[in-house]
Amino acid sequence: MLYQAILFIVAKAALAHRSHDNPKIMLSGSAPNIIKSAAAVAGLAGLVAVSAPTEVSSAELKLASFTGPKHAMNRAFFTPWAKEVDKASNGTLKVKMFVGGKLGKGGARQFKRALDRVADITFGLQGYTSNQFRATTLIELPGIAGNAVEATRAMWAAWDGHLEKEYKDVKMLFMWSVDRPVIMTKNKQVKSIADLKGMKIRTPSQAQAKTIQALGAIPVPMPITKVYNAMSRGLLDGVLTSTTTLTGFKLKEVTKYFAAGLPWGTSPMFLVMNKDAYNGLSAAHKAIIDKTTGAKPSERGGAVYDKESEDGFNLVRNSKNHVLFNLPASEVKEGTALLMKAGLDIIAETNAKGVNADAIVAKMRAAN
Repeated sequence: MLYQAILFIVAKAALAHRSHDNPKIMLSGSAPNIIKSAAAVAGLAGLVAVSAPTEVSSAELKLASFTGPKHAMNRAFFTPWAKEVDKASNGTLKVKMFVGGKLGKGGARQFKRALDRVADITFGLQGYTSNQFRATTLIELPGIAGNAVEATRAMWAAWDGHLEKEYKDVKMLFMWSVDRPVIMTKNKQVKSIADLKGMKIRTPSQAQAKTIQALGAIPVPMPITKVYNAMSRGLLDGVLTSTTTLTGFKLKEVTKYFAAGLPWGTSPMFLVMNKDAYNGLSAAHKAIIDKTTGAKPSERGGAVYDKESEDGFNLVRNSKNHVLFNLPASEVKEGTALLMKAGLDIIAETNAKGVNADAIVAKMRAAN
């Protein structure tokens, strides 16, 4: 239609111009010139057709986060990414965030919510369903990484041929880690490894449950969203978690003592996308998703946690209501030996379950 319209308009204009100059010139007598004009117009129409921008249909993706709007990941990681996607697509691809568990409470079912497309994209922790992520949760072993960014790099170093198998049913967007945890308690201060004996300590996963148990404590696996109430009611003596939870989950209100210095492993996190949701996007929108996600962009999540962690430590250092205690070298040595032995046991158990833990841990350790 565009071609015929341009041809008609230009030919008519040409004829009108020639007729004005010489009224005797009729259409039948100007066929060669009209043919030339038609050829030129055909070229113009082709140029217009080629150079016209391809129209991209608008799309909106639902992102489900089980944490509140002020949580570091929602505020400093997902929101900037959503804005980046919006800008890159000229507003044709939107990521709409549903925070605070609006599409489902708690973090334990977040991966399944992506599979079932309760949301197009979900945020969660692999440690909540450790049996599903035996390879990924090896990052929780002690001594692999010193901070969240290092742990993020370590996981991606083991992605090809190993960790990727655990995410074959989804589109992986971001995989990153929390910073190293510390032991937080409310009534009893931990100044030695012996002090942990018999204490009920919350852990985020099976691997960290085994490591805290190696130090004599009683592990209590529990999602972070339930820790505040458990600490308030005296159901826990303490919690093994990052200092980022002091404000993000208000744990500063139910903790007093902090024991730091042990080489704990870190907790992995994911932002995954339903495969049908991804495959249903236009090629242009897929390219934007691919460009803005993956290994290197995932480090931004780790960097946010490292910064938030330092902010948390500063909060404790400058607080009159909290006490930060760095375990002495002798206690760190004793604790580290026990943690590393527990780590070797976990590697052996994981190997026995068909996961090449030796190879995965070797790749992780070599990443930094």
